Amino acid sequence: MTARYTIDGGSAGKARLDVLSSVMDHATTALLFRAGVAPGDRCVDVGCGGGNVSRRLAGLVGPRGTVLGVDLDLEVVALARDDVERDELMNVRFHVGDATSIPGGPYDVAYSRFLLSHVGDPAAVVSAMVASLAPGGLMIVEDTHFSGNFCYPDSAAYRRLGELARETVRRRGGNADIGPALPSLLRAAGIEEVAVSVVQPTGLGGDVKGLMLLTLERIWQSILEEGVASPAELTQIHADLHDFCEDPTTVMSVPRVIQVWGRKRGTTSHCAVSRSMSR
Repeated sequence: MTARYTIDGGSAGKARLDVLSSVMDHATTALLFRAGVAPGDRCVDVGCGGGNVSRRLAGLVGPRGTVLGVDLDLEVVALARDDVERDELMNVRFHVGDATSIPGGPYDVAYSRFLLSHVGDPAAVVSAMVASLAPGGLMIVEDTHFSGNFCYPDSAAYRRLGELARETVRRRGGNADIGPALPSLLRAAGIEEVAVSVVQPTGLGGDVKGLMLLTLERIWQSILEEGVASPAELTQIHADLHDFCEDPTTVMSVPRVIQVWGRKRGTTSHCAVSRSMSR
């Protein structure tokens, strides 16, 4: 089944991705360190969106390493290139293309965040990522378990947003609750030493709450197209959720995020070998 992406792309989508990056930056950076990304690594960021993680990877791998970001959204990729030029990063480039056709390689690191939940055949994407890796290469994925979101006190609007998001993604061929399945997907594709962690940014205000409101706005059209809710209901949810977000005493989380990593079977990649020899 060919899935259709649920969240608006283009410049509006890039603005949301920048907020998402702010919310996830600490957790994702910690994951990259923990999984073993190191100077000199050749990386591919599959479904790179606005290139936020691509730029973070570029800093970790340094001038001897490289990063290729791959995404289907031509406008978002153009904006990502603008960010790279602004930051004067010489070791990052981008490719507009499908996640199952990864150019170049072999890579030492294949990474993806919040992509597999939106594709019709996540196993095919995982297989393509693994195929792009050198033997012993590092695979890292992060994705949602949307059912695990929470707020306090209870908010009917917040609960309804979760229902609408999961159902709209489902009708478009994806799975917003794919997170817990990630370890099995990686093992089936030949990844060993699989490890898993869970993170869930939560806040009383700021970008965490803003992200959830932006998410509603960016999936609004998809919800209507799929007939999951009426315009009147969405307008009411938006108003109620806005009021909830503005209240500094309320607690809100983003969806639970499952982080999984491991290495491709075979001889350790050349960068990992050079690191071990230098110790």
